[in-house]
Amino acid sequence: MQYNPGELGAFGSNTTETTEFRLVQPPKEDGASLQFVEFNPEFTYPVFGEQEIAFGYKDLAIQLYYASGSLATYFHLDYSEIFQGVSSSTAGEELRADDIEGKLREFISHDYKTNHDQFTEKVRQDAKEFRPIGEKVHEYSLKDGQEHFEIYKSSFSSEKFRKYHERMQFFMLMFVEGSSYIDSEDEKWDIYTIFKREDETDSKLYHFVGYATVYPFFCWPDKIRMRISQFLILPPFQKCGHGNILYSTIYNEIMTRNDVVEMNVEDPNEDFSDLRDKNDVRMLMKANAFDQLKAPVSDDFVEQARKKYKLTKRQMQRCVEIHLLHHLDKPKAIEYRNYRLQVKKRLYKFNYDALRDMEADERLEKLQETYKGVEEDYHRILELI
Repeated sequence: MQYNPGELGAFGSNTTETTEFRLVQPPKEDGASLQFVEFNPEFTYPVFGEQEIAFGYKDLAIQLYYASGSLATYFHLDYSEIFQGVSSSTAGEELRADDIEGKLREFISHDYKTNHDQFTEKVRQDAKEFRPIGEKVHEYSLKDGQEHFEIYKSSFSSEKFRKYHERMQFFMLMFVEGSSYIDSEDEKWDIYTIFKREDETDSKLYHFVGYATVYPFFCWPDKIRMRISQFLILPPFQKCGHGNILYSTIYNEIMTRNDVVEMNVEDPNEDFSDLRDKNDVRMLMKANAFDQLKAPVSDDFVEQARKKYKLTKRQMQRCVEIHLLHHLDKPKAIEYRNYRLQVKKRLYKFNYDALRDMEADERLEKLQETYKGVEEDYHRILELI
């Protein structure tokens, strides 16, 4: 079959728009259809390239369905027409439809099903048999106690969990910018998973909500730093408070460990930075860590607070500044000036390489401009708290 060049565009599909995720669970009543929530990825470039385009299909739908608890997977391509290979007059090469399944197999667990009836049976079976893997470290309720959730801590020392992680890690690629797979052979990873629990008459049903990975790094001479590497709440469960609770659970676990001196975060994006800031400030306020504190705050105070609450120096400085701004009486000129000078002092040190070669007036102007942006951002974070 020969195609005009103008016809070829109809066979191109945006893979972010056409990839359909579903979390599937059995019906509540006999004879009813399976229940599911459907959502799309944020991006698909890790699989399909920077342009996020798949060629060769009209009306494409890339269906990746998961049993809501076990994450047993179903894969199917739905389309109205597939491109038949033809010789390209411009390149002298034969055009073919992309091997979408082949590309996905590089990233998803290979135990997926392609028969929908088998997948349906697996959903029903797993709903009865699946239980979260690992040690339960926290449980909580939302919506006035109507919804119940549990957090489990696991590691790759469990072969069963390693296989489970093979299924869930694909979500991280599709929703967290710049993420990559972690080494599942390294048993030092701590992985925290959240599950929604439904209490049935004779059983419990569990539904996957999200997860975070944490890794220990050596800190001389005999301690470690724990670093949050990955953090994800799936879209159907976002904006409900799960991220705050997961972060606080990890932090509280770390605070109980005498061998850990600090918790830090690997390359946080803006959303996670907000979550981190508001939870750290809430925690410190609740602990009365900054009672009666006013600018200027000494480096010794910051250092002692950092050690006590196991935060990085920069994060503790930010928390101090947010707290001071919250209690700042701006009409008091001296108090406001002291606050500005403290923030600018940190900004100058942090941006020293970029500022040192500027003329004095230009440097002061740039510091003031940066300070204004920081203060505005702090006001935004305080509104979240």
